[in-house]
Amino acid sequence: MEKSEPQIDLVSSGLWMSETDQGGYYFVGTVRIWLEIRVQKMHSPAGTVGVRWTIDGWKGHHDTLGVCMHQEAGEALWRVEIPHLVSMGWRDGSIGGPNGEQPSAKVWTLWGPDRGSVRCLPWGSPTPAFELALFMKSADTTYWSNNRGRNFRVELTPYGKKMGT
Repeated sequence: MEKSEPQIDLVSSGLWMSETDQGGYYFVGTVRIWLEIRVQKMHSPAGTVGVRWTIDGWKGHHDTLGVCMHQEAGEALWRVEIPHLVSMGWRDGSIGGPNGEQPSAKVWTLWGPDRGSVRCLPWGSPTPAFELALFMKSADTTYWSNNRGRNFRVELTPYGKKMGT
């Protein structure tokens, strides 16, 4: 009997922020992310499930493996956690714009790979996207799921963003 290809689906995802720091004119925190992945038609309990992800439009990427949370009858639920995705926040431009620019009333989005490298994005820039593809490795075969060629996305909204700006 021929084995069918496993089905890999993103079930749910979420963000949380830690290591926050704020003052009257700024807010910055570390964004963490979690993903739950369901694999159906798993032929063997051995294998790994994970995500290949990027925050720079695939100029670079990272692989993060998951942990099996529950498995029965050819179906398994896996959880992937990325404990330090990026640092992001906002800075009120009324006391001076980023990089020595003249003061403005705009709120600038802060973004960086870590707390020591946070920079201001140009005003009006969208927050970069977190894109991912799912994979399962079993024996010598790797199966992929990328949302039918569009990649899965999790929106990284600026936490602590001042209301009304």
